[in-house]
Amino acid sequence: MYKKMMQCLIAMCAVFLFNTGVIHAADKKTINFIAVGDSLTEGVGDTTAQQGYTKRTAQIIADEYDVKVKTANYGKAGDRSDQILKRIKTNPKAIKQLQKADVITLTVGGNDLQQTLFKAIFSKSEQDVTKYVAQAMPNYTENLMSLVKFIEKQNKNAPIYLFGNYNPLYVYLANRDDLNADVKIYNDINANLASADKQVYYVSTFKTLTYGQYTTKIEREKLRTSAKLANRGSLNNSMVTKTLQAKTQNERNHYITTQDHYHPNDIGYDKMSALLAKKMAATKQEWLKINDKK
Repeated sequence: MYKKMMQCLIAMCAVFLFNTGVIHAADKKTINFIAVGDSLTEGVGDTTAQQGYTKRTAQIIADEYDVKVKTANYGKAGDRSDQILKRIKTNPKAIKQLQKADVITLTVGGNDLQQTLFKAIFSKSEQDVTKYVAQAMPNYTENLMSLVKFIEKQNKNAPIYLFGNYNPLYVYLANRDDLNADVKIYNDINANLASADKQVYYVSTFKTLTYGQYTTKIEREKLRTSAKLANRGSLNNSMVTKTLQAKTQNERNHYITTQDHYHPNDIGYDKMSALLAKKMAATKQEWLKINDKK
């Protein structure tokens, strides 16, 4: 009888300790957050010196999980996928920090796509533009796989959160369906890699940053009609150049900066950070819990 009573008591204590959160003793106290990528990681367009999504997300994680978050940022504006890999490979400090990382983020593909589109600037049809993009897919896929493989070689445990890209000119060229389709081609490459690699998680930004505050189909249809009336659906790319070079305090997409009409502004980076934090929350067992294999 005594033995059975003790067993019951022990079982009750175990349930009590689990439910009161003592299990969190297995949580890490410090999270090493390493951000790698292009201008979105560097934080172009951010006026708050938080390196775009990097320090914003770090603050969200610190507040939510009561941990200290150390960040390191290896973002550089203008870098394509191959250039990001070359830069990281030749940076001993970056390699060392990747090896100690608990969380790794990666923004890549935007400049690969942009440079491909610029090559197609004199195309005679929307189909020709997409053809240029399709031809560049194998090269980008190979570069992305090499970049991810190199990062995973440095750290086999830390989850890699791979962002997708968006169309910053949608609000001006809403009837150019090919531009959205081209972005989605590159996003599919990122998403498919994440689906095939258990260490990688895809973070989509397309709807949030492409459509901005135009969240309903009715609002987007009005943009489409407006673009048609303004002849912004023409393949004359002077409209694209004019939009990117305009120095104005007005921007139709409230999440995009007026500095270049291309990168997120402070609100945009807030949105981007929230999307990342949501994905991290859903996969917190991969980075918050102490891993004996490390």
